[in-house]
Amino acid sequence: MLTLKCLGTGSSGNCYLLSTESETLILDCGLSIKEIKKGLDFNISKVVGVLCTHEHADHCKALEDLRNMGMRIHAPFCTGDVKSSHSRMGSFDVTSFDLPHNGTWNSGFLIKVNEQKILYMTDFEYCRYNFKKLKPNHILIECNYQQELVDHDLPNYEHKIRGHCSLETCKGFIQTNATDSLMSVLLLHMGVETCNPRECVDTIIDTVKSGIYVDYAWKGLEIELKRDLCPF
Repeated sequence: MLTLKCLGTGSSGNCYLLSTESETLILDCGLSIKEIKKGLDFNISKVVGVLCTHEHADHCKALEDLRNMGMRIHAPFCTGDVKSSHSRMGSFDVTSFDLPHNGTWNSGFLIKVNEQKILYMTDFEYCRYNFKKLKPNHILIECNYQQELVDHDLPNYEHKIRGHCSLETCKGFIQTNATDSLMSVLLLHMGVETCNPRECVDTIIDTVKSGIYVDYAWKGLEIELKRDLCPF
């Protein structure tokens, strides 16, 4: 069994728990260590590693705390090895790849576990890579804004556009990489005022074949990653 639990998503902090029956991999750690421990039910013994995409606090807030606890960390931005790096964390096989994020070193991750392949991608303007031949089963991807909802007078307008993934970019990536192996798409890091989650989900549903589970992440969401997905 493979499950995903969302402890937080968006600019207030991003953290997800990808778990088998015996192991947990933390995807980003942009919450306080207290919140992460609570999300783990205060049982850290199952944690085999932590993946961290980039240096912004909403993704790496608890990184040093987790490192000081002795957890294995895979954070390519710390070494500058963002083009491609590989790590084995318990039964999770992880390959990183670079994603442009407004001049900041940022990585996406291809995770293989239990004969399933998961793409985790957030805080990026576009992706230069094609994963179609690898036949991903689950795509966890940022959908930060809809162009028509972005105020051009926003103080962080350039960062929003150059540092995050639009619905159109998200849609294009999924169209390019979807195969018969795709089981689910989960939209991450949605802007509070720049996204209508239901509209985004409906757009992606129209993009993929019928039968693929499509949803957006929200704090407390917990799903089993398999075909015919249903929230717990």
